[in-house]
Amino acid sequence: MSPHPFATRWNHNSHYYPRIAAAVPPGAALVVDVGCGDGTLARYLARGGTPVLGIDPDADALPVDEGSDSTARFVQGVAEDLPLADASVDGLTMVMVLHHVDHARALAEVRRVLRPGGVAVVLGYGRVGSALDLPAEVGDLLAHRWHARGKTPWEPSVALADPDLTWRQSRRLLRTELPGGTYRRVPMWRYLYTWTAPL
Repeated sequence: MSPHPFATRWNHNSHYYPRIAAAVPPGAALVVDVGCGDGTLARYLARGGTPVLGIDPDADALPVDEGSDSTARFVQGVAEDLPLADASVDGLTMVMVLHHVDHARALAEVRRVLRPGGVAVVLGYGRVGSALDLPAEVGDLLAHRWHARGKTPWEPSVALADPDLTWRQSRRLLRTELPGGTYRRVPMWRYLYTWTAPL
């Protein structure tokens, strides 16, 4: 088995970066990483020449724009008002963003900027809402212990916040605002939602 590409920069988010990248449409003319932080995922998505725009509201966390020679570029902006034209994006990623922003406005922007057939991938988390969530919590702990073996923990300098919605509320929100997508509760306290903009 090949080593995880983020084995030396590993956390519960970077663990899913390869899976997120695999969901981005091949040959995308533009992929946007909303809430890009230090740009790690954006640069990973840009490998092989895919044009990627990283957007983040935190000027201190935002990487320096690498210029026209790089396929990864970075600008300051907010999820609720993306600096992009309507139907201009082939792929969009949001990793641990929704609990920091106005949910409905941010997801409305996803609908606005994606081209028909474009794909959005949202990685987030929820809080325990009832006893029905507890078995998954136990599974998350066991999965963490398993997947963390041999990895170097990495905690980038980004803003942190507790989840404001339960797992069930998160699922309902995503299915309401981005209908027809696929919701998966994945190991290590995360959900993954994949949505394709209607043709």
